[in-house]
Amino acid sequence: MKKKIAVFFLMAALLIGFGYSKMFEKGGKYLTPQIGLNSYAIPVGVSFGMGVTDNIEAGVSVLYLSWSDEFYKYAVVMPSVEAFYHFNVNVKNLDPFAGLNLGYYYFTGDLGSFSSGLYLSPFIGSRYYFSPKTAAMLKLYFSAGSLSGAGFVAGVTLNI
Repeated sequence: MKKKIAVFFLMAALLIGFGYSKMFEKGGKYLTPQIGLNSYAIPVGVSFGMGVTDNIEAGVSVLYLSWSDEFYKYAVVMPSVEAFYHFNVNVKNLDPFAGLNLGYYYFTGDLGSFSSGLYLSPFIGSRYYFSPKTAAMLKLYFSAGSLSGAGFVAGVTLNI
């Protein structure tokens, strides 16, 4: 796990500051390596989004989680499509948003695959821009069903 965290931050550090563009906008492309915490494990993943309008972003995301108990090991892969609404606020460099994930979770373990299926997950969050090209991102999400609970992911968003 320490290696995953180190690789995540190294990748983000190498990409910070290359180029220069505006903050969230229609036509913008946003890549976010992310790591988080939820009810089960530490998710690691990446998301990619595009500004559809000045306030709406559409994208895709994939998260990977793994954990074990005293008997078995488990893993979940969660690809999804995402829709964001970006709020207009009068706080410099702050980009708050709310949205919804629609995805599929593939749940495997030492006993094979099981409990896989569709999920719908609302979220809220924000980006804080350090430069027009780079932002810190924090997203709090909620889910129901087999993987019910709450969690968050944090990452570095790069305008590419």
